[in-house]
Amino acid sequence: MSNEQYAYTLTLLQKVWVLILIAIYFAGFMNEYHFPGVREEALKGEDILWNAQRVLFFGLMGVGFLIDIVRMREDRKKAFIFLLLSLIMGGFSGLVSAIQFKLIAFLFGWLQMGDGIPGLDSGG
Repeated sequence: MSNEQYAYTLTLLQKVWVLILIAIYFAGFMNEYHFPGVREEALKGEDILWNAQRVLFFGLMGVGFLIDIVRMREDRKKAFIFLLLSLIMGGFSGLVSAIQFKLIAFLFGWLQMGDGIPGLDSGG
């Protein structure tokens, strides 16, 4: 393979990696929007978002591994960098996306600190 093909393959894989990472954060953001709070057992409907996050996480790890394989063909010292990044960024995606939701919701006035989300509260 020529260097041009390596560069194209690496760029394409990195774009897919970023897209999957955005999808993980979006799934976490939507999980926090629809099911605010932290819990051990999933609520009805929440398990779908949890499973989507797990599938996307393992997809992110797989694409990160493929990126590392392509990068190792050029330089062996660049091994397992994207796999480590995938593990760190994918592992903290739930926490980071929940914090992002809380910040955005506070900035747009969707909730005050300690309040629930309008329309989702059961109390009157």
